[in-house]
Amino acid sequence: MFSLKQLTVFDAIARLGSVSEAADELAMTQPAASMSLQQLESALGTELFVRVRKRLVLSERGKQLQPMARSLLVEARGIMTSMNSETHNEQIRVGASPTVGGYLLNEICTEFMRKHPQVRLSISVLPAFDVIARVDEMALDVGLIEFITVRTTLEMTRWREEALVVFCSPEHPLAASKRPLRTADLRGQRWCLQHRFSDTRRQFTLAMMERIESMEIVLESDSLSILQQAVMFNVGIGCLPRPCIAQALASGHLVELRIKDLALGIPITIVTRNAVRKTSQHADFVKTVLAH
Repeated sequence: MFSLKQLTVFDAIARLGSVSEAADELAMTQPAASMSLQQLESALGTELFVRVRKRLVLSERGKQLQPMARSLLVEARGIMTSMNSETHNEQIRVGASPTVGGYLLNEICTEFMRKHPQVRLSISVLPAFDVIARVDEMALDVGLIEFITVRTTLEMTRWREEALVVFCSPEHPLAASKRPLRTADLRGQRWCLQHRFSDTRRQFTLAMMERIESMEIVLESDSLSILQQAVMFNVGIGCLPRPCIAQALASGHLVELRIKDLALGIPITIVTRNAVRKTSQHADFVKTVLAH
């Protein structure tokens, strides 16, 4: 028979890919963590990990066990919370793409923490594909990204849709245009855009390439503040979801270019793992996101 301690060690190693890192997180010695894993594998009669380049990766049996183990641990924590008068500290690991993490989560996190002061939020801002992978691996509990993906192991919940805005410096010649602009007016412009793996960038460039022959991209960055600063100093023009530049537009540091024949929006999606029991705090965090 296995124990909750053994499942806790297994869950930590599955998330972190390392016995030593799992031991540090759980305040155990490395030999004790290794022994717990060995005992669990012996009880189940199977290897749960394979070693790949000095990291431990789940075996096929390990992948089957992970959501069941996580659900059992959530149930156990629920029992401890209901039976114990002392406040139980819950951790929720959230991953967000730069657009969401930098511009949409501030108010949400503040509101949630006021309602749940005992919960520890861990927020990681990562490329969207990394967020998806880590939610799938259960290294993150919730992901917030700018597009919809299809994986049988993941649950996707549509949160909102944001308009993509083409913008420039107030000193750019297009900012003074008195007539409605069309995509043809953007020929020959220099662009400051997110990297190619960004879905915002992908959708925008695909739409543009249907209308003009080429685009000169002079700056690519994961940092939205770097992109905004470059456009402010007239290095080129940019395109980002509206929340990212709303403050700069309102202050006049950036100017929106309304393109008559180009109207794009990008979905913002909540990603969670299927077949894993969620804590009440986890569910309430998702509700708080959906309420905004």
